[in-house]
Order: sequence, then C-alpha cells, then structure tokens
Amino acid sequence: MPLGFKSNDIFGVKVTPTTMDDLFTLMDRSIAADDKVVIASLNLHGMYKLFKDDVFRALHDDDKTCVHIDGMPIVWLGRAAGLDLDARHRTGWIDWFLPLMERAQRSGWRIYYLGGTAQVLADGLARLRREYPDLAIDGHDGYFDATPGSAENAAVVAHINAFRPNMLIVGMGMGRQEHWISENRASLRTNCIGTCGACMEYFAGAVPTAPRWLGPLGLEWLYRLLSDPKRFWHRYLVEPWIVAWLLMTGAGRRRAARSQR
Repeated sequence: MPLGFKSNDIFGVKVTPTTMDDLFTLMDRSIAADDKVVIASLNLHGMYKLFKDDVFRALHDDDKTCVHIDGMPIVWLGRAAGLDLDARHRTGWIDWFLPLMERAQRSGWRIYYLGGTAQVLADGLARLRREYPDLAIDGHDGYFDATPGSAENAAVVAHINAFRPNMLIVGMGMGRQEHWISENRASLRTNCIGTCGACMEYFAGAVPTAPRWLGPLGLEWLYRLLSDPKRFWHRYLVEPWIVAWLLMTGAGRRRAARSQR
C-alpha cells in the first residue's frame, strides 16, 4: 500500500510533510490494510546521520517509509526549498506521544515500546497504564544484544510478535534504532514502526522536558543543551555546521543519487 502522502526532496533529503492528524490517518490505513509502514523522524541530528550512515539513509528512502518532521529547522529548510510548511508540520514525538496513546485506546490499537533502560520503561509503562487503563501496551528495554542472529535479539522479536502490536515504537536512539529496524523489519508482525529516540525518557521523567512553547520557536535544542551539555554539546554545537556545509556543497544530492543507482 502506498503511503498516501507525498514525499519531497529537500536539498537531497527525503521529507514527507505531515501533520499529527495525517500520521494518525496513515496508521489507520496501514492497520486497516494489514500493511507495514515505517514512520521515521527527521531533525538536524537525523540529517547528520543521513550523510554519515548508509543504512539510516536507506531506511528513510524506502517507499514504505514516511519521514515526518521533528524540528523547526527542517521546516525552515523546507520553506527555503519552496515547500508550503508551517509549525503544524513539526510533529515531534514528545508532542504526539500522548495523543497517540489516547487514539490507540479509543481505536483498540495495540502498542509496543522498545527502548530505554529497564527502570525508565517500567516507570513509563506504569504511568501509561494508569492514565489509559484500556490501552493494550507492552514493551522491552533497549539494553539487549541487538546483533542479528543473537539469542537475545531473537527473544525480543518473538516477544513483540507474540503481543502482535499495531504500532511498534522503537526508542533506542538515532542510528541504533534505524539499524535494528532495517535488520528486523521483515520478521516483525506489526503494521506501523515508529522511531522515537529517547521519547520514553522524557515521558517517564528521567530527563527534563523543555517547555512546549519553545518547540515552534525552534529553541527546544537550547533547553536540552543547557540541561545536559555533556550529552548534547556535539549534537547542537557541532553537527549543525557539518550539515550546513554538506547541504551547501550539494553532498546530500550526490549521495542520494549514488544510493539510487
């Protein structure tokens, strides 16, 4: 089944402009058709990964992948490329995570969360079960041997498939989660696979969440940097300059062209 939403090229990078309601519509269609789609996130850190990681790029470029925008800089780049984008097209996981849970409970969707430490996962699932008592949800932490063919990885895939989720949310950090999805997608019994980074860490209260009004202003990164400079300094102070250089030199388009040969 095609995505039903048009993907665009932004300086050699695929983007599928969608609002939160569009993402729910995509999930509805995929579940109704018993299809399998990937809902991948793109922000400046993701752009950096695209230029450095062929597996990451291949997952994003796949016809069954919707690349939603998770950061105002991507909206701004889209506008510079001539797309009609606004803040509604910035669909960060922190903002649509709880509406997704509400929609899942109302629609009877089954949710599985893969990622976080055992404690973060336990705290997050406990809170979700309190707030959404009719929601069918389960999960597994992200600290296991994810090597293809390992016994631990096979056990995780089996646990996911036994639960038969409609939506599998993978929060193992950008890069690792995309590799894991690429290596295991064919074996997973689910309709939608979403990449969410460290979403559960924020929801469970393990790390502070930026005031939501900062997001549409494009300043959420500053809050995160000041909250945990050791973790985020390279992502927010170094990577954007590398991405800017790659975009200006046309490296993104050349790499995209090579990947399509």
